[in-house]
Amino acid sequence: MKSSWEQTKKRSRYHFNNSIIHPEYDTVDIIGSIQPTWTEEELEKIIEESKAVTWRTRGNPAKEAKVRGEDEFKTEEYDLEQQGYGKDYEVTNLNWEVPQSLLDIANAFELEPSNMMARVHVQHPGQVWNLHMDKLEKWCPEEPHTVVRYMVALTEWQPGQFWSYGNYNHSGWHEGEVTTFDWQNVPHSTANAGHHPRVTLQITGVRTKETSLFESKLRNLYPKKSYAVKRTFNR
Repeated sequence: MKSSWEQTKKRSRYHFNNSIIHPEYDTVDIIGSIQPTWTEEELEKIIEESKAVTWRTRGNPAKEAKVRGEDEFKTEEYDLEQQGYGKDYEVTNLNWEVPQSLLDIANAFELEPSNMMARVHVQHPGQVWNLHMDKLEKWCPEEPHTVVRYMVALTEWQPGQFWSYGNYNHSGWHEGEVTTFDWQNVPHSTANAGHHPRVTLQITGVRTKETSLFESKLRNLYPKKSYAVKRTFNR
């Protein structure tokens, strides 16, 4: 049986040496901060209605944005069983019903509109998304370097919560913090060993010229102040 981990390692430029910290890879890219527009009530609803998922069930149940073949699932589940998790291990909760306040944030990045995915991760205490590398080239096989994934923290960091990027562990974030990383090369994971849910808006898609401009605006403002995204309303 083939291993998804071994397959993605072959395409990566990461050093896979756990005794060093490489400034290009063992890091997270903190782009800036967005002023929170979401409410406590929205967060409570998102958490309550989120559903636990495994690697196999992580796709959108209503409309899978990117179809994964059975062979891909089998390579991922092979790794889970080899590592002792078991193929039915629940890595996190997901909520695909993204409220307008969060869709406004996702839309502000102006990724290719026909190919943008927004979802909310709700990682409960005890859940672990095991070490892996993303396979986001599906979004643009011809130019995978144009694919980007952003994370927006919807809750303040709590002790016991962390993301790992290579040999670097990221913690201590604030509500509204926006991060990205080198998904093509950097192995990463996230775990919640704390007492509170960790809630994150994840935005994935193909960048445009406007995406770069918005990202530059966030970087120029950080860390002095946050950028407020104008909220729109359905009439």
